[in-house]
Amino acid sequence: MQVASRQCLWDDTGFGTEVVVEMTPETGLFIRFGFWFAEERPVKVRWGDGSVAEERTYRSGDVYVDHTFKSYGRHHVLFENVRGLGFRVLDGQPQYAYDAAVRSVVDHSGMVERSLSACFKRAANLERVVLPGVTVFGQRDYAYCSKLREVVAPDAEYFYDGTFEHCTELERLEFVGGTMWRSVFMGCTRLRELRFSRVDQISTRCFADTPNLMDIWIPDKTVDQIRQVAPTGNIVAGYNAKFPWDANAGCRFHGKDGTVRADGVVLERL
Repeated sequence: MQVASRQCLWDDTGFGTEVVVEMTPETGLFIRFGFWFAEERPVKVRWGDGSVAEERTYRSGDVYVDHTFKSYGRHHVLFENVRGLGFRVLDGQPQYAYDAAVRSVVDHSGMVERSLSACFKRAANLERVVLPGVTVFGQRDYAYCSKLREVVAPDAEYFYDGTFEHCTELERLEFVGGTMWRSVFMGCTRLRELRFSRVDQISTRCFADTPNLMDIWIPDKTVDQIRQVAPTGNIVAGYNAKFPWDANAGCRFHGKDGTVRADGVVLERL
């Protein structure tokens, strides 16, 4: 996956958050979404099957909307004025047959600023997520999405536990980075490269079971700050986590003054 800079990824429609779903006899025709309002304006939902658009007046907190499609097949569901969206809003909520229906989530508006906890957890057929305005990911939002190949969220700077845990098709990711809690990338077995613009905290098992992860870029930290041995400015140890946070021994951490391997060998000092 190639992640570009802050280009206008939503220019093709200019508004709304589009969720492509494919309803089959296995998923059924019923679907239900939870969302948060982006502003004190109504949320409008177009279901893409010829039915009348629905509208919800503003209120705070979790809001749900459901629909039964007229026929099986692929539908483009469009939400206007949401800042968070998913099949669920908290980790621990049940899985549903329609979790397998979602194919892509693309925010054309840039208004989605928060990825809800477990919003598309175990969405078995989800392949693409584009969220240019998101800064915060929740707990296990996309965990076990085994077909997820593309994630574009260049401004993301806060990750709760297990955001991309066991997403086995991801290969390259680029984020601000910021604060990461436990197991964010654990089990991403094809992941080769992570690029961050800054890192404040990394927590336990963030890079566990990532045998192909060979390069992690942390340009705001020195080699010694990455290794957590500098006098000041070290990467914070979330849950007392220590370098290299279970990365494989050959993984290279690239800092602003050199490169250190996960086994502790400094490969280069600039």
